[in-house]
Amino acid sequence: MVIGLTGGIGTGKSTVSQILRGNKFPVIDLDTISHEVIKIPKVIEKIVENFGKEVLENSGNFENENNAIRISREKLGKIIFENKEKRLLLNSIMHPEILHTMREQISKYKKNNKIIFVEIQLLFEVQWEKEFDYILLISAKKSTQIRRILERDKRSENDALNIINSQLPLDEKKKRSDFVIENDGNIEELKEKIDKFLEYLETKYLETKCYV
Repeated sequence: MVIGLTGGIGTGKSTVSQILRGNKFPVIDLDTISHEVIKIPKVIEKIVENFGKEVLENSGNFENENNAIRISREKLGKIIFENKEKRLLLNSIMHPEILHTMREQISKYKKNNKIIFVEIQLLFEVQWEKEFDYILLISAKKSTQIRRILERDKRSENDALNIINSQLPLDEKKKRSDFVIENDGNIEELKEKIDKFLEYLETKYLETKCYV
C-alpha cells in the first residue's frame, strides 16, 4: 500500500514524516529526490540549455571550485516562481527522472513493508494522484500556515501569502484526498492524531474517508 503524503506549505508534512519514521514506516521524500535529480549530468545539461548558464552556482561560472557543474536552486527558483511557462518547462525536465527514482524506491520498500508513505508537497498540482493507492492530506488554517512560515523561513507575511495562494487551495485538496489530518495544535496533539490514523489504517484498510 503506497500512500501519498501531501499538504500546503506550513501545514506540517515534514513533521508528520518524522513521526511516521519514528514509528518505523518508510517515508520517501520527493524533495530529497529532487535534490539528487538536479545533480544528474543530463538534467543539468537540459536545464542550462533551456535556462542559461546564469542558473549555475558561482555567479554563472560553468564549473565550481570542486570541478563539478551544479545548478543553483535559489537562482532557478527565482526564475520559475512567477513564470508558469518556465515552471512547466523545468517540470518537464525534472519530473520524469523524479518519477523514475520514486518508483524504484517504492519497489525496493515493498519487499519488506506493507505500508509506504511518499511525501510530496505538490501532489495534486503535478497530477500524480494515480501513483498512489491513497492520499493523506495534512491541513491547517491559513493563519497557522502563515505563522509557521514566518517562524521557520523568516519571510514576510506578504511572501507567505503569495506562496500559499500559488498552491491549490486546501479545501480543494481535501475533496480529492482519502484521509485528512488537521494540524493546528501542538506536537503531542499531532502525534495522537497520527496514532489514531495508523490504528484506523491497520483495522479498517481505508474503507472510508477519515477526518481527525
